[in-house]
Amino acid sequence: MVDMRDYTELDETGFDTYQPVAPEEEFFHSIYIAGQTRDNHAGISEKAEKFQIRGVEYNLDKVCMIITHVKPILSKSEKSGPAGKETVTCFSFRKGEPPWQGWKGRQCGTNSAERAASDFCQICRAQIIVTGVYCDENGKPILGEDKKPTFVFLRGKGMKYKNVADYLMELGKKELDPLIKPVTPESKKWEQRNVNNKRFVTEITVGEANSKYGVKKVFDLKEGIQLPDKIVVDILNVAKKTVEKFNEKFDWSKKGETQGYAPTQEAKTVDPAHVLPDATSKDDLPAKAPVEEKLNDEEPFDFNELEF
Repeated sequence: MVDMRDYTELDETGFDTYQPVAPEEEFFHSIYIAGQTRDNHAGISEKAEKFQIRGVEYNLDKVCMIITHVKPILSKSEKSGPAGKETVTCFSFRKGEPPWQGWKGRQCGTNSAERAASDFCQICRAQIIVTGVYCDENGKPILGEDKKPTFVFLRGKGMKYKNVADYLMELGKKELDPLIKPVTPESKKWEQRNVNNKRFVTEITVGEANSKYGVKKVFDLKEGIQLPDKIVVDILNVAKKTVEKFNEKFDWSKKGETQGYAPTQEAKTVDPAHVLPDATSKDDLPAKAPVEEKLNDEEPFDFNELEF
C-alpha cells in the first residue's frame, strides 16, 4: 500500500486542474440587483431594481441572511478584446496583516492613496465579499428542494462598497455580551471582528447612491433580530465547516492568473445577452409556509440538523 504521507515532498510539484462550474450550480449563489427588466433564457422576467438570487429566487424586495464569512479583497480588473470582456489581471486575498501580496508576489498598497500612486495599481479597487445562510426575517433557513440550506453572497464593489463596509463597521463596534470565555482583551477584539456580524439576521434592501453618472442602485443593509447565543455558536460551526468552500470560491488567485481571470461570481445584470440559470418563474413557485414563531432561547432552530 502506498502512503501519501511518504511523498509530501512532492506536494508542490504536481498540477492542479480547475473545472469551471456554472454559477447557478455552485455552493454560493449570487445576490444581485437587476439593472433592467428582461426575460432570461428560462422565461423568467427579471424586474428592474429587484433582487435576484441566481438559481434560487427572483424579483425579491428584500433578502435576509445570517452572515458566515466576510472577506475584504483587492482586485484589478481590465477590459480587453473587441467585446470589452472584463478580466481580473491582479488580485489579493489579503491574507494576514499588510503588506499584502498580489499575483506574482507584487506588494499591494495598503490604502487607496498608496495604490493610486502606483502606475500598476491605480485601477485596483477594494471590495468586500459577504456570504451567509439565506433565511427569513426570523433567522430560519430557507431550504431548497434537497432540504439543504442555501448559501448566498453579495459583493460590495464600486458604488456598492460603502454601505456594506459601513454596516460591517457598525456591527464590529458593538459591545455585546461575550460568548468567548475567559474574556480577555484579545478575545473581545476577535469576537467583535469575527462573531458580531453573525449575531443578527442581516436584512438587505435596495437603496440609492449618487454618482457622477447619476443615481445608482446599491445594497442597504440593516440589523434584523438578534439571534440566541446557541444559534450564533451553531453559525460559527457552520462557518468553520464551509471555510474551505469559501476560499475555493473567492480566492481568485488560484484561478488562471497568468492569462487573466474572468470571475463569474456575479451576474452581469446590465448585459442583455447574459444567460441566467434554469428555473421556474417566481409566480409558479409554491408559497413558503409562514413562520409562526420567532426564534427564541427556548425553541431555537437546530442548525446541527442541517446537511450541506
